[in-house]
Amino acid sequence: MRRSSKLAVGLVALALLAAACGKNSNSKSAAKTTRTAAATSTSMHEEMMPLPDYAKGFKTTFAAPADGVKVTGNELKVEVAVSGFKLDCDLAGKDNTPTSAHYHLLLDKVLINMYCSPDATVSMQNIKPGVHKLEVAPALNDHAEVLEAGNAQTISFDYEPTSALPVLTDETSADKPSIKILSPKPGAVLSGAFDVVVEIKNFEDNCNLFGKPGVAGYGHWHANLDSMEGSMMGMGTMLGMACTNTFHATTTGLKSGQTHDVIALLVDNGHAPLHPAVADKVTVTIG
Repeated sequence: MRRSSKLAVGLVALALLAAACGKNSNSKSAAKTTRTAAATSTSMHEEMMPLPDYAKGFKTTFAAPADGVKVTGNELKVEVAVSGFKLDCDLAGKDNTPTSAHYHLLLDKVLINMYCSPDATVSMQNIKPGVHKLEVAPALNDHAEVLEAGNAQTISFDYEPTSALPVLTDETSADKPSIKILSPKPGAVLSGAFDVVVEIKNFEDNCNLFGKPGVAGYGHWHANLDSMEGSMMGMGTMLGMACTNTFHATTTGLKSGQTHDVIALLVDNGHAPLHPAVADKVTVTIG
């Protein structure tokens, strides 16, 4: 997400334009546009402020699997070792700190998801057989990635499925996709853990397609705080990603008495918001 000289932005706002034409159209040409959105997000770069000096001490490595592993099943289990920081997803989307962060997994240079457990699983859904790259990188609370050699690590794997998952293909509908926040209610006073519960219509949310090429009618949603715009396709304030109707959130890192907008927005597999944006928000108070 960010790179200053050796530190780079892996996801960029220009990908939003590439994804814009594809997700809300029923045409075949629109579907083709969404399939190239994730790739576009890694070929463009948006200059951002340099990362803080303390980020240079954040390191992530693969404890497993070994580089070059052959994958015959439909998922790849990984173990990640971190040093220089504590894994903490409760602060994601909030102010950066010198001690807490999380890590990102990127498949062929496209973000899959954020993680705060040493163990993670990567689905092989819609992955073509052959050699692929998997990268692990430390990510600050605002999701800026530390991609410098020595901080991040990349391994390759050879996907040769014994029995591949059925490929998910474009879905079209005459009805527009929508998302509505059912909870919390506007004006709610929140303290500690809370759930963001949404209702999604005319859109297939799918965890296994995170970071995969675009498929019309499919994607997931992001829970953001106060903004869904700006750098990294608006991900700087992202609390997390969800592919069910519920996202578990927390007020950790927020001050009592503050008011904030909780935002839910639909995004494609490459994390670019739909165009025009499909989102909902409620204003809450921190107790």
